[in-house]
Amino acid sequence: MVYVDDADSPSQIYVEHSFGFAQLFGDSHELFEKNLSYYLLVNMCFHADKIRLYAPSPPKWLNLSQDESWRSYRQRFAIDTNHFTREQSPSLHQEKIKVEQVNEMNIGLISEAFGVVRHFWRNAEDFIVRSNAVVIFYEGKPASICYSAAQASNRVEIDVLTLPEYRNLGLGKQAVNHFVLRCFDLSLIPLWDCFTNNSGSMMLCKSIGFYPITDPYPFFTINKKL
Repeated sequence: MVYVDDADSPSQIYVEHSFGFAQLFGDSHELFEKNLSYYLLVNMCFHADKIRLYAPSPPKWLNLSQDESWRSYRQRFAIDTNHFTREQSPSLHQEKIKVEQVNEMNIGLISEAFGVVRHFWRNAEDFIVRSNAVVIFYEGKPASICYSAAQASNRVEIDVLTLPEYRNLGLGKQAVNHFVLRCFDLSLIPLWDCFTNNSGSMMLCKSIGFYPITDPYPFFTINKKL
């Protein structure tokens, strides 16, 4: 969904993804931002359960002190190929682990296990073709997944998820490592972007060889009221 300040000659644009990710960019216009605040804070007719908004130049109503609870910070990372280890140390559970790419045979199982197939991609076929997903199976069951949440030119945005019952086994790191290797094989550049208060994600990305390429930036989460 896209809103603009002027249909014929837009200069401020609000874009919203069905999952709830949104971006506001362009020149600031008071009336447009006032209408946007009504949509996000009063009307709340967005489909997702929350809006996750990135605004390089936040409107005034987002910078008010009472809105501070919506504000968090994210940071962007790129891979340092000099510190990325292609050969991983064997896991204590290696005999229980199997690495697979997502395909037509396992997409149903993957979708049921992780629930991410339609978060950022149109359908299962789109996910298979474009997400470059790598799945770690543990004792025959899907346990961790790393995939592209988005792709622009030759750059891909990493998303990684390990199911709660399989955490603290190093499976997330294995999933990301295999995903990064797949990206290299496909001449893709993997990028990492996460909340700075997500200590697990921050530690994981740095342990693999990612380094910060920006200062933390503000990110706004607006929950739909029931």
